[in-house]
Amino acid sequence: MRLVEVFGSALAVLGVVVSVQACSADSSATSESRLCTPGAYVFCRCADTSPGTKLCKDDGKAFEVCTTGASAECKGGEVEDPDTGKAVDDDGNVIPPPGEEKPVVTNDLETCPGKPTAVGGQDVVVTGDTTGARDDHKGKAGACIAGSGGGDHVYRIQATGTGQLSVKVQGEGALNPTVYLRSTCADENAQLACAETTGAGGLEQLTTNVVTGREYFLVVDSASGSAGKYTLTMKLNAGSFCGDGNVDANEACDDGNKVEDDGCSNSCQKVDGNPTTGNACPGHPVTVWPGRTVTGTGSTLPYGNTFTKTGSSCTVSTNNLNATGDHVYEVTAQGGGTLKVTLTPDAGVNLMLVARSTCADPTTQAANMCSNIAAEAGVETISVPVTAGQKLSVAVDGAGTVNNKGTYAIAFQLQ
Repeated sequence: MRLVEVFGSALAVLGVVVSVQACSADSSATSESRLCTPGAYVFCRCADTSPGTKLCKDDGKAFEVCTTGASAECKGGEVEDPDTGKAVDDDGNVIPPPGEEKPVVTNDLETCPGKPTAVGGQDVVVTGDTTGARDDHKGKAGACIAGSGGGDHVYRIQATGTGQLSVKVQGEGALNPTVYLRSTCADENAQLACAETTGAGGLEQLTTNVVTGREYFLVVDSASGSAGKYTLTMKLNAGSFCGDGNVDANEACDDGNKVEDDGCSNSCQKVDGNPTTGNACPGHPVTVWPGRTVTGTGSTLPYGNTFTKTGSSCTVSTNNLNATGDHVYEVTAQGGGTLKVTLTPDAGVNLMLVARSTCADPTTQAANMCSNIAAEAGVETISVPVTAGQKLSVAVDGAGTVNNKGTYAIAFQLQ
């Protein structure tokens, strides 16, 4: 055997040894700061679920990008995987650390929570085939229930940002595709969106808002017992929206859902309802923008006495003489000016309006922060100077000793 061949064989053996020991500890002072062994390849996972490898750089402190297959393209970028960073053999298969058995590979498309798939601002394209897939899921009652009886695949969607998720499923041949998105994998009633409008070989499309940090579960189903190949294309168009949990410009509130009468309307413009926040400091959140009026309806009936030591005469008392229930709002002014609050009790109800700079401190109630001049069903109004970003606690409180609990309408305006 020629010397070069011997040398080449030795290098090949050494290469295997280096791969096995990738990212292992080294007692030298230099390697203590290393992340991995320079020149070694380790396992990584791409967003389209393909396995890949990435090369440890010469300094041992970082990796090259994850690549996979002949095209070396990691579609959708790298995603987290329990095997990331583990050594691989010449075929790219994970080499279990000493004492750890190689895990049994299962098809996570067939079971909840599904195959992890990161979706960002670039198209993520995945191909699949429901032929032989189990029939584990069906859509919520309606069009997408047509998926009952056909095999399905599940993808665990991890949005890289907040915005609108766009999904397209193109069927091939006999496959009549159905697609639906859930917030809980195994619960068909957690369905957020669905598409079932075409037949065999058709294209199904849906769009829905998603929030970064949450997981969503996309099911590609086969309607009417069909089966076959499909191409799934997903993309995230980043941007804020009502229901993302953040109060954006000109929104009065945003509680992260699209439910009416829970304290924030599904348009994020009204503060209707009696949430638990109204029963304690700092209060039911309301955001007011210059030139805009926020309206709401509510009640004092579900609540206890949060604004203590405020008497029916609008004075601050040493004793808690007015112990009726009150509905507290935390109002944030998004500009300087005058905050005007108008309270209209329903028929037969006697209520008053009280504000404080600090919710739990009755001494922060100034003279212009209380109104109790009307009788039952009478309108009460306060006007308080505010600065941009200032928070003010405003309570709808009982007035008098009778008929001092009930429902009302309220309006907040920044002038």
